[in-house]
Amino acid sequence: MSSIVVPAITGLCWFASALLSIGCYSLRNFSRSRLEQICRARKNEDRFGLILKWDEQALQACELLFGVSSIALLMLFAATRYGGVEAFSWWLFVADVVGITVVLGLTLLMLPWSLSRVWGEELLYLLWPLLQFAAVATRPLRNPAVWIDTIIHRMAGRQDPAPETLESFTDELQSVVNEGEREGILESRAGRMLHRVMELRHEDVTAVMTPRTDIVTIPSTASLEEARRILLDSGHSRIPVIGENSDDILGLLYTRDLLEQSGAPEPATSLSDIVREPTYIPETTSIDTLLEQMKRERFHMSIVLDEYGGVTGLVTLEDILEEIVGDIEDEFDEEPTEQIQRIDDTTVEVDARVHIDDLNEQFDFSLPEDEDYDTIGGFVFSELGRIPNRGEKLNWRNLRLTVLDADKRKVLKVRIEIDETVVAAVDES
Repeated sequence: MSSIVVPAITGLCWFASALLSIGCYSLRNFSRSRLEQICRARKNEDRFGLILKWDEQALQACELLFGVSSIALLMLFAATRYGGVEAFSWWLFVADVVGITVVLGLTLLMLPWSLSRVWGEELLYLLWPLLQFAAVATRPLRNPAVWIDTIIHRMAGRQDPAPETLESFTDELQSVVNEGEREGILESRAGRMLHRVMELRHEDVTAVMTPRTDIVTIPSTASLEEARRILLDSGHSRIPVIGENSDDILGLLYTRDLLEQSGAPEPATSLSDIVREPTYIPETTSIDTLLEQMKRERFHMSIVLDEYGGVTGLVTLEDILEEIVGDIEDEFDEEPTEQIQRIDDTTVEVDARVHIDDLNEQFDFSLPEDEDYDTIGGFVFSELGRIPNRGEKLNWRNLRLTVLDADKRKVLKVRIEIDETVVAAVDES
């Protein structure tokens, strides 16, 4: 009887190990989009949701049961092979180890790995009922592993392991993009665009808006002809109309609305008759939130307000697109000037509106970032505590900053030089 039972159990363990190995590889590397297509084609979209919900638990169960079945397989082989042997032979043992390694490696590792690379999503779909059952059945065995994992994380000072979040998924996607750039699968330009898209949720609209001091406005007392001239000179299709000051925005004047008055039977007599209600947003609004709002409510321009209701700036759909794809020049734009100009290996000249995080990333500076300012001009103003004069200098660690241009209200241009004497002193210490 044992001559039939032992081979049958061995074959069963072998088959189970192979299926579990396929499950492990498929769960580690499956494509969500491909799996979703398969579930939709088979009219079983609920299974797609279940797999995404249980995939981590199912993978743990597969790994656990694969280890158990592999150990059982080896013990059955050892009992059959050496049960009646009186004298142990090292040569026979080494030969068996090599043979088992080759056979198990091919049938339980290489073959499942190859199958999962070709048909991983299809196999995962077919095997899912068994994998989900395994995840539920092994929960009591997996709980100690979860507890141990939590203890080790806390001993190491790391956060407790948590289910996949949007943040972790974004980090993983950024890693994939980085790897794609390194391997040459993605062009560097495409990679930069993808990174910018993923960073939109972390950036406030203040990062892309036109600041209040640079906004072109039309006074409400202007005539239609004066407004037409301002629109033509600015090259903008929409301009805020203000009352007593820049905080008193009465509405937005659209070029199309103004042109329609030329042939109207009863043309408007004042700008207040044709301006449109503006959309206001707080300056803490993230760029991706604003983009979604623009898409939903169908507007292209918004006024940015601070916590006191004052106007901070203005942001347009083009500003957001430029954050993703870079500057977009049209026939009305003036000849573009570089915001960052590298003079030599240790010197750059920058527009004061350039953001500090961009400078730190591009040139590996260590300029501090603060809630009170975002730009290099804001940093200089904050450090000096006043509007600097042209030619004033400021030292920050190994950097020497010189104000190249400024007016009575703000810094316009800054030169940043790396002080090599400070760098050398730090290196020697």
